[in-house]
Amino acid sequence: MSKQQANVAAIYKRLSRDDGGDAESNSIVTQGQMLRRYAKEQGFVVYDEYTDDGISGTTFERKDFKRMISDIEDGKIGIVLCKDLSRLGRNNALVAYYTEIFFPDNDVRFIAVSDSIDTFQGDNEIMPFKSVVNEFYARDISRKVRSAYRTRALNGEFTASYAPYGYRKNPDNKRQLVVDEKTAENVRRMFQMATEGLTPFKIASRLSKEQVLTPRAYTASEYGKYKDCFHPKYPTNWNNTTIMTILQNREYLGHLVCNKSTTKSFKNRKIVQLPEDQWIEVQNTHEPIVDQYMFDLAQKVIRVKKRENTSGHDNIFAGLLKCPDCGCGLGYVKGKSEGHQGAYNCNQYRRHSTKYCSVHYITHKALYTLVLEDIQRNARIAKQYEDELAEYAQQFASRNSDDKYKMAQKELDKLRQRSGELDIIFKKLFEQNALGAVSDEKFLSLSSDYENEQKGLAVKITELQAQIDKRKSDGNNAMKFLEIVRKYSDITELNAAILNDLIDTIVVYDADVKGLKKNRTQRVDINYKFIGVMKMDKEKSA
Repeated sequence: MSKQQANVAAIYKRLSRDDGGDAESNSIVTQGQMLRRYAKEQGFVVYDEYTDDGISGTTFERKDFKRMISDIEDGKIGIVLCKDLSRLGRNNALVAYYTEIFFPDNDVRFIAVSDSIDTFQGDNEIMPFKSVVNEFYARDISRKVRSAYRTRALNGEFTASYAPYGYRKNPDNKRQLVVDEKTAENVRRMFQMATEGLTPFKIASRLSKEQVLTPRAYTASEYGKYKDCFHPKYPTNWNNTTIMTILQNREYLGHLVCNKSTTKSFKNRKIVQLPEDQWIEVQNTHEPIVDQYMFDLAQKVIRVKKRENTSGHDNIFAGLLKCPDCGCGLGYVKGKSEGHQGAYNCNQYRRHSTKYCSVHYITHKALYTLVLEDIQRNARIAKQYEDELAEYAQQFASRNSDDKYKMAQKELDKLRQRSGELDIIFKKLFEQNALGAVSDEKFLSLSSDYENEQKGLAVKITELQAQIDKRKSDGNNAMKFLEIVRKYSDITELNAAILNDLIDTIVVYDADVKGLKKNRTQRVDINYKFIGVMKMDKEKSA
């Protein structure tokens, strides 16, 4: 490097949240003013100024820093000026690399003005210590920031930069979410389409066709952010990953869900997804967009792989058919003769034959007819006896519906009262033993008896509470089933939406007569949502 080049200086400035309350004195403007004045006083020629604003000192993946390094390698710079060592960085290992290896190898003089560091002025014993302190400061700030975010999350405060699609930040309270009606209806439609059996891919295709802006494109149009996160020519190109993320987000239930991801360390900003048991969830922090029933139904439907059957039609029974023996699902089998609509049999049987399970064969036509007629029958009953059934369900769910319930509740109160009395007895017994009023032998004998009694009470309380809760739940579930099944009293055909709305599983047993005989009978249990199996009047020919 020539003598003339050795006098050419680069002014490097950096600022980020690492700098905490000292940000004002370390501002980019202040740094620039100080360094330009210093360069002028020393007679340095400023080649260029390099600025990384808002970039952490723990990383050296900075745009202008890398540009400066490139200019050094090209021999354009002989001096690097910084306000202090922390402006260069807060990663001790990398700071040491640049100040002790890279700069000397390229004949570059490093000066940190405020720290009185100049690598051309002999040894700088203080520099390693300052570098360690700078890294420790960044580590401490990172820890405090994480702790603050965690505390806010536990308090139910929203901490992310932008609200989830369908919400916006409350103008009066930035830590609370409110429904954004411009996009909330799109979220509701996604869940509705999912419950109707549409795959995330098909939902994405429909939204793209309707020219609905993607979440990033919408945020860019509203707030001017994320403009580089989608192709500007295709702002309405949805993908199934985005749809899946929305459909699985419990924040649409009105719950705040945080701590889903973190960074590897305060030095490595790479995002790492955390397991679900480490998430922070605070319930009922904002208005929900979908209810729990629709959310749960959507989760069930999207978990099932959807494939068109060999006739080119969607398999409306996908994910519903189960084998009672091995627990596997039943798969679709193409019919061998023309006009045959196909059939279903056990997947375990299909893979391993009779080694693991039996066939559990049922034709599509027979299954379709059986399920349709059963839904129609139950819907007609619900509609015909609507008032009576509703009254029965309400009575069934009532806290004081009958003497049996009252007696159970009375017994439960009595057991809890006795358990509370035993707590008091234990306390007094301990005190008397400590004061010498009760001998150790007597204390051990009495406490053992009382402890055994309390354990027995705990078991009885748990069992009785479970019985009472089940009775309440049964009544509530009966009401919920009635509300759903009423909608289908006039249906004449089935689709995936109806089946997923009404049914949890359909269990197909082996026929009582093997083969394809006309008069064979076959047990099929339809497990309806909320109430389980409703016994059929007669078995259906398969």
